[in-house]
Amino acid sequence: MIKIAEEIDLENYTLILPSVAVGNVGQLCVDLIISSLNLDKIGSSWNPMFIPICGLDPYRDDDDGSSSLCTTADLYIGTSRNIILFQLRSPYVGNSNSFFDELSRFIRQKKISKTVILTSSYDYERADRPEPAVRYLTTDASLIGNEKLVESLCWTKHTKRQSSSTGSEAAAATTMQRRYIPGGGFASALFEHLESIEIPCTVLFCYCSEGDNVSDALILFKGLNGWLNFTNNDTNVNQANDIKYPPSWEYFFGNPPSAGMY
Repeated sequence: MIKIAEEIDLENYTLILPSVAVGNVGQLCVDLIISSLNLDKIGSSWNPMFIPICGLDPYRDDDDGSSSLCTTADLYIGTSRNIILFQLRSPYVGNSNSFFDELSRFIRQKKISKTVILTSSYDYERADRPEPAVRYLTTDASLIGNEKLVESLCWTKHTKRQSSSTGSEAAAATTMQRRYIPGGGFASALFEHLESIEIPCTVLFCYCSEGDNVSDALILFKGLNGWLNFTNNDTNVNQANDIKYPPSWEYFFGNPPSAGMY
């Protein structure tokens, strides 16, 4: 169930959502966008696919006195940039069909023009060792065949090793294998679902390892920003005036160890 203010017009908006994946890079990137652009919360969602949670507002300091709560899935809007973000904060444990169907209906009913899934993949799955880069899969007409745009974004098309099997079933399996993103959560499955019902979709991800994944989130942020241009200066996104870390990030690794233990 997705609940937002009915009067909000989302026609031709871009929907951005993360897949819960290795290093939580997609979620961290969505955090950066929401915090940096100071986006407003417009609704929440509940689905048995996800573990229910509830907590304090992650984008406001204690001094702000915010009365807003965060839940498993919250929606945020940037009206000046025509973007809506669907932040997910817990692992998925149930069947994905109901969530995929519900999300698809929401996209169609609200006439959303673009859907972007942010995720990550195990670093050891990377066959080459180039500079950190954003990988992509897409069915978006604005990207397909537009080599100049993709080249300017410095994205790399995601490909997997092909199967040696033959036949139509093997060909279909090979297509799925090429699109599979190890450690990427439900990103590949949702991409396939949206493609099957002709909803344009793009998956962006980077390779990473578990740990402090802020730098990976910044890579994904910069890659997405280069396409959608939601900050004023997409060439220097690492500068303090371009991005804002959420206050909740101060608690990534808990409190310092007590001096008494020494």
